[in-house]
Amino acid sequence: MPSPRANMTVGALLALGGAGVASRSCVSRCCLDLKNAPSLEGKVYFPDSEAYEARLQTYWSVSAALEPWCMVQPSTAEEVSVAIRTIVAGDCPFGIRGGGHGAHALSNGVEHGITIDFGQMNGTTWNPETRLASVQPGSHWQTVYDELAPYGVAVTGGRAGTVGTGGFISGGGNSFHSASHGMGCDTVANFEVVLADGSIVNANATSDPDLWQALKGSSGNLGLITRFDMYPIEFPDPERPVVWGGNLYYDLKSGPALVDALVQFTDNVHKDENSSSIVYWAHLPQILGGTILNAAVENTLGEVKPAAFEVYYDVEGLYDDTTKVDTLSAVTNALGAGQPAGFRNAWFTASFKNDARPMNYAAEKFHELNAAIEKIAPASVSNFNTLCMLQPITKSIVDKGVANGGNILGLESYVDEGNGIMFLVTLAINGAEAEALALPLVAAYLEDIDAYSESLGLKWDWKYLNYAHSSQEVIETFGKEAVEKLQRASAKYDPQGVFQKLRVSGFKIPSK
Repeated sequence: MPSPRANMTVGALLALGGAGVASRSCVSRCCLDLKNAPSLEGKVYFPDSEAYEARLQTYWSVSAALEPWCMVQPSTAEEVSVAIRTIVAGDCPFGIRGGGHGAHALSNGVEHGITIDFGQMNGTTWNPETRLASVQPGSHWQTVYDELAPYGVAVTGGRAGTVGTGGFISGGGNSFHSASHGMGCDTVANFEVVLADGSIVNANATSDPDLWQALKGSSGNLGLITRFDMYPIEFPDPERPVVWGGNLYYDLKSGPALVDALVQFTDNVHKDENSSSIVYWAHLPQILGGTILNAAVENTLGEVKPAAFEVYYDVEGLYDDTTKVDTLSAVTNALGAGQPAGFRNAWFTASFKNDARPMNYAAEKFHELNAAIEKIAPASVSNFNTLCMLQPITKSIVDKGVANGGNILGLESYVDEGNGIMFLVTLAINGAEAEALALPLVAAYLEDIDAYSESLGLKWDWKYLNYAHSSQEVIETFGKEAVEKLQRASAKYDPQGVFQKLRVSGFKIPSK
């Protein structure tokens, strides 16, 4: 279906001006300057083009598929440099899109401005001499794993194959490999990044190390990352690059026992850092007629039913087991299929100490949430589905990050007092009106979980950026030291504050 702006031609953009349209006029000038840049010929898309419409259709979340005044799709760091210099010269607002998997509006694009779209920068290469995998920001993890598998290596990437590379790594990146190697950002040996002045910088442990550390988890606050050079994870048998994993399905009444198993698993991750798990309730009324209870379990060495998961297999009510030995790509593809594209989406996140009480409370209130949404936006009309997800945040994960040069996430002070749990609630729904009705209920549910965990003295302030809703404060929760590091890096590498003032998408560094 054509965009509402599909008949807006370049000529119409030129005609914009006058009272009330100053921002549009500004952006139109930037769009035309981008269009006229020789190195960007054919790479700037307007709302009257098929390419523009086609790119909108590739957003994972309809909520995030904002219609900018134009899109620019560079294919090299040099072209990214031209794009940002042009945008800054015109003082125009912009957003950044990597793989396009962000859930909410303004997570990876912009409406009143220009979207810098990395869709043409989607390659993955392996260098056998440096033994580094170079990943571009516009790819998806299933593709990355497929590209690297012939070399017998993987990287610390997403657990759903549809997740984009750029946002995942720059936002932290929780992975199957996090306990053994740290977050995705911790395994980046070098960032190629285009700064606000257009300069192309390689930030690593010896060159601009302060920027290197600050880029680990700060998202799009300091520049446009055009390449991640990542340390590899070698499979035990390079000729057979496989993992073991899948889903364990339980009766709903098994919830408290499964939560107890997760508590035990989390506190024993250090004994088997190659095993990871997620416990979640999925409400799928139009597909399964209600709610299911799952534990997603994986072992990155390909070990079948390792001892770490005995606590899960001992839970009564286990009625199905889909685990098998398969490629990393296949496992992540299966998980990604559980969250299909085409819905309007909202994600909210919280965290708390590894204690069964807030987890059981979240599960109990999750059923109430779904009943409340059903009343105002029936699944028969809105096709809504929800997830309540729990996963470990452990000292093993954080220690690996420290050993790899440190990041900006600020988790050290939290795990020093014990392991924690990352909580996520998601809503997928059809229709803007239904989304508007359901969103306050999901937000209130999250606030209730926060309040309950705080009442028990278990609440962590920390929030995982990649799971957070735009209404949530995120970088503030990384702690005073992390925020001050980011403020210093921003002042040094972006003295005009381009990525704080002109960048519209994503979360910002708190002002001093």
